[in-house]
Amino acid sequence: LKAHYPAEYMASLLTSGSDQKDKSAIDLNEGRRMGIYVLPPKLSDSIATYSAVGEHIRFALAAIRNVGVGVVQAIREARESRGAFESFHDFIKKVPSTVLNKRTIESLIKGGAFDGLGHTRRALYDIHESVVESASRERRAEEHGDVGFDFDSLFEEAGEPSTDLVPDRPEWSRKELLSLERDMLGLYVSDHPLAGLEVTLASEAEMTIAELLASERE
Repeated sequence: LKAHYPAEYMASLLTSGSDQKDKSAIDLNEGRRMGIYVLPPKLSDSIATYSAVGEHIRFALAAIRNVGVGVVQAIREARESRGAFESFHDFIKKVPSTVLNKRTIESLIKGGAFDGLGHTRRALYDIHESVVESASRERRAEEHGDVGFDFDSLFEEAGEPSTDLVPDRPEWSRKELLSLERDMLGLYVSDHPLAGLEVTLASEAEMTIAELLASERE
């Protein structure tokens, strides 16, 4: 499997050790050495576990901090039954109440799961609490029979027009972005603070960490 299907092999290796972040970091680095990269989580196709995407690997959605397997299953069911998520607010409208938890949404934002929807992580972070609160109020109103409740009107309370609900704000600095990403994912995925220095660092090392650990087991 390792020789013929390296991405599948690496995905299963990362999944089996997903609760051991130090080991995952080593496996991830070895994957990079083989030309296999872990892509950030993506709400349109990520699943609970690490999965092979061509020659690379998609980060496991359930491996994001504060996002469990049950939440991932609810997200998958929503996108399969109600269609692809076209925007942040479309996601909020389509997923069930079990997903509408501020900490969960915050973790998905900081982990990069919403990156493909056209807005910066910072912009989504700035509005996520009010959006989740508004959506939760709407769900409760519906449960009590208030069928005339207008979801879009909730966002106008903050002065935002319903056609443009996400503010246009610059992204966090690279340093802050990576710090938050690592806090949520346990790993640097979209980039690395030492990116570009691999050759220089490798020239000063006698062996890789993976080789060192392997030699200790012998």
